Amino acid sequence: MTAGPDRGDGSGETVYSAVLLAEDREADMEELHRLRGEGVTVRDRLDEQLTGLARLGDGTTEEAPRWAYYPWRRTVVRVLGPEGFERLRLDRNRNKITGSEQARLRTATVGVVGLSVGHAVAYTLALEGACGALRLADFDTLELSNLNRIPVSLLDLGTNKAVIAARRIAELDPYLPIEVWSEGVTPETVDAFVDGLDVTVDECDSLDVKLLIRIAAARRRVPVVMHTSDRGLLDVERFDVDERPPFHGLLGDLDPEVLATLSNRDKVPYVLRILGAEQISTRLAASLLEVGETLEAWPQLGSDVGLGGVTVATAVRAIVLGDPIGSGRCRIDLDLRLALPEVPVHAMVEPDAVSPSKPVVDDPMTAIVDAAIRAPSGGNAQPWSILVESGSAVFALAHDPEPVLMDLHRRGSWVALGAALHNARVAAAVHGVLGGHTFLAEDDDIGPGVPVMRFELGIGTDPDLAAQYDTMLARETNRYPSDGYAITDGQISALHTAAELVQGQIRLVTAPDEIGAIAEILAESDRLRYLTPSLRTELIRELRWPGDPDPDSGIEVASLGLDTAEEAMLDVVLRHDALDRLREWDLGGGLGRITRDRVSGSPGVLAVFAEGASPADYVRAGAAVESVWIAAQRQGLAVHPVSPIFLYADSCEDLARLCPERVDDLGALQKDLAAVLQVDGDRRVALLMRLGRAPVGTPRSRRRTDRVRDVTAAGGTTTC
Repeated sequence: MTAGPDRGDGSGETVYSAVLLAEDREADMEELHRLRGEGVTVRDRLDEQLTGLARLGDGTTEEAPRWAYYPWRRTVVRVLGPEGFERLRLDRNRNKITGSEQARLRTATVGVVGLSVGHAVAYTLALEGACGALRLADFDTLELSNLNRIPVSLLDLGTNKAVIAARRIAELDPYLPIEVWSEGVTPETVDAFVDGLDVTVDECDSLDVKLLIRIAAARRRVPVVMHTSDRGLLDVERFDVDERPPFHGLLGDLDPEVLATLSNRDKVPYVLRILGAEQISTRLAASLLEVGETLEAWPQLGSDVGLGGVTVATAVRAIVLGDPIGSGRCRIDLDLRLALPEVPVHAMVEPDAVSPSKPVVDDPMTAIVDAAIRAPSGGNAQPWSILVESGSAVFALAHDPEPVLMDLHRRGSWVALGAALHNARVAAAVHGVLGGHTFLAEDDDIGPGVPVMRFELGIGTDPDLAAQYDTMLARETNRYPSDGYAITDGQISALHTAAELVQGQIRLVTAPDEIGAIAEILAESDRLRYLTPSLRTELIRELRWPGDPDPDSGIEVASLGLDTAEEAMLDVVLRHDALDRLREWDLGGGLGRITRDRVSGSPGVLAVFAEGASPADYVRAGAAVESVWIAAQRQGLAVHPVSPIFLYADSCEDLARLCPERVDDLGALQKDLAAVLQVDGDRRVALLMRLGRAPVGTPRSRRRTDRVRDVTAAGGTTTC
């Protein structure tokens, strides 16, 4: 080959396609008779295939069967005709890939350059029927040292890697068209290779060829997907969607011809720019220092290559089907994830509990609003009002008939608005419409209905925000007690990364004595809440029992994480007469027991800080609350807000509004908590969250939609 693919129909080392012989063609049957005479191995399991096809109720059983002859194995196999073969082979894809999606995938041509990781990618695409044709390029031949990551055999040593992959795929699906470029991709052939592709997969080792591929793909508006076999890095460049520099601009204006002249040592800085020197694994970082010394090349594991096959094939499928996948990169780090296993626990969901489901998205704004109203709020009050305009959404505080006493200065509501804004940005990032947001008012006395901030649609995305989307949709409060789990360094790092994503400030308390001190403070705060009639009334008003006529706000009793004894005591605990008597006696130590036990038995308490006292400060803190909450849940941690009643108090007057008889006690508790959390300067605690590992299955709070108005709808204002 000089400038194109091999034919693959010879009898030598380059043969890689099955010879298909149809039973309704006389010449083909004569060839089959000749092959039988030469002693080739014959495998005939057609009856089983016909039986399987008949069970599907298909009308394709009249299609003439074929015999697939594999010259490199000297074996001929009897198979169904092409339509019946595809129908039966891909039957178990059904619903995970619909029939119409399967048909769309079969129209796509995918090119793969580099057949180590690329072998896994190409085979996975063929396995799922996720493409209609493959174009494979690699100049290299198989060596023994490749057999730690390419699932082939000793019999393939010395054979071109692209040919090996094509043969293996042909043995899976003899009808899938494959081109093999056994001289790889060169400056002379790169344009011809990329031309006509729907997606290009780059898994080659040569940095200058990687750059050439992207330049050619950008000219032809062909997306490029790449996986690097370290910490599961998946990289997507949507040259089909927008104009963008190769490698997201990480290499600047570097010329491929100049790059090709550099030594391997001189290319290292560019490789590290692409990988992110601070992001690669410790073992790879150490190994790079040994390349050329004790290592010939950088290490790759079979499991990493297998993961690359899975993630790249999934990304390719999403691109072909038009799913929302933007340019950027993400890491699917199994080493980190497997250090945080989840213990399966029987779900304990009440029969009538309804959890929010993944939205059916008609347009990005629908998804953005759906995401925003899923944000957490004190008592699930959902204190926002969202006005949908053309290209933007305006957030304000809702009109609540009874202001919540604990929501001093509406700071809890500001935190909830910040969480809603963060969710909106996550959804916008996923759908490629991420824009900016501005504060429209920053007065401390902003009232209900006054526009607070405007979120604009744009054309951007953010892979770190987008990666939070699925977990954000599933985010829940888990009030069950934690088991004896200890939070890992990896989890702690993930929480800090999530806070930094939105410029948030957090402190994670893990020392048992400090957690014990916080547990005592919160237990006493709960005791005072139960004993203070006004605060107790608010608490009871928040609760929702099965069959409650107002289920879309408030906290469902089924989500409280109570054991049998605690559930049995709930009716007693909420009796006003009993609590008034305890207040008279100044008792009620048991009222804070659940909180004390939950907090003291947890491996961590997380504080999220506001950097000042303004509404904007608390809105920003709310974004950090939600970002960290999502990260914790992604890490397998249960999250339970456990803030005290005095959280948003600034003065004795504030404390007197809460509990006029206990101002000094509340002030002492507030001072003690600030000391444990090391609160300094103008910082304030925006929220406390208990972290741990607990049973899954508490119902997520339901959502009200009557606080969203759409003024873009035909005919005027409507409720979404």
